[in-house]
Amino acid sequence: MTQNAAIAMNTKELTDKYIMNTYSRFDLTFVRGEGVRLFDDKGKSYVDFASGIAVNNFGYNNQAVNSAIINQLNKLIHVSNYFYTEPQALLAEKLCKHSFADKVFFCESGAESVEGAIKLARIYAKKVSKKGYKIITMKNSFHGRTFGALTATGQEKYHAGFEPLLDGFDYVSYDKPDEIEKIIGNEYCGIIVEPIQGEGGVNIPDKDYLKKLKDIASKNDMLLIFDEVQVGLGRTGKLFAYMNFDVTPDIMTLAKPLAGGLPIGAILATERVASAFEPGNHASTFGGGPLVTAAANAFMDELLKKGFIESVQDKGLYIKSGLLELKNKFPDEIKAIRSLGLISGIEFFDLKARDIAVKLAEKGFVTTPVQEKVLRLTPPLIIEKNEIDHIIKTLEEILKSTL
Repeated sequence: MTQNAAIAMNTKELTDKYIMNTYSRFDLTFVRGEGVRLFDDKGKSYVDFASGIAVNNFGYNNQAVNSAIINQLNKLIHVSNYFYTEPQALLAEKLCKHSFADKVFFCESGAESVEGAIKLARIYAKKVSKKGYKIITMKNSFHGRTFGALTATGQEKYHAGFEPLLDGFDYVSYDKPDEIEKIIGNEYCGIIVEPIQGEGGVNIPDKDYLKKLKDIASKNDMLLIFDEVQVGLGRTGKLFAYMNFDVTPDIMTLAKPLAGGLPIGAILATERVASAFEPGNHASTFGGGPLVTAAANAFMDELLKKGFIESVQDKGLYIKSGLLELKNKFPDEIKAIRSLGLISGIEFFDLKARDIAVKLAEKGFVTTPVQEKVLRLTPPLIIEKNEIDHIIKTLEEILKSTL
């Protein structure tokens, strides 16, 4: 047994013995990454079409992000938010100048950003709009695992065993604004929606759907919250997903890729809405610390380089075309292709997405199943077209072998 294999076996044994069983792990132990590739304990390389669930937008070992982390590490890792730090201020400026927002609150994760958005909507209703406390959310949505975010999540499988959930959330069908019109009333203060449902199966709405939600919210003095934790920051071929739909929210949540792999979350809002928060209303001990915001500044600088977002659009059209061609070849196996930028969902009729993901891993690709029959592709934004060709060809070989 090689030394690496021994280390891997020990890692698996220690994991199984000491870590709570909350993940259905693949039988892989990764030890390093470079660009769009991950390497396991046996030295095998894998092209990453998962990006740590849409986190590693610049892949692995990005030198700009690494250098920013190392430089800041030697200066200051943490200081209380009772004081000012330059990396945090600079990141806030970048996010606001390149979005609809005027103000930012930093936290540590996507779930925490959703929790904060819910609190902001409720306190705005209490202080300003004088509306009720209830929030409309979508069936098949996903917003996180903490209790507010979990309750906002419109999937019963995530709720099971944790009842009673929080009061104040009502669910309607995604992409059907008429359902909101039927229940609207003064008891509601907000609507929360993913511009594209990620965990729900990569569901992309009608072009006018989000505009209709904005109209409903505006007419009823409610706040519109976009959860862009998974699809923001370049993933859809626009800097933010809402830019694909010609509409702006009142509040937006961000997280996953923002600090290049370090834990961070952010709540963005207009001045009108953000002013409802006062000192003492909300806080996060580690939120927006100097180390993670230094990394996030480097990430944003890379993302905002001239032509980069356009390259994501181009590769997004390329992968969509390739996947649609694959569907044409396998009309009895592939039910639907849903793709925008570099987030794609392949929905199968009968095949299990996890089975396909395991076979892809055997052939050197990392992907993530979402829902029982939907395989999600979220590669690093630096993926190349030849690597897209390779996974589509491999998928074709796998599908042929199932016939």
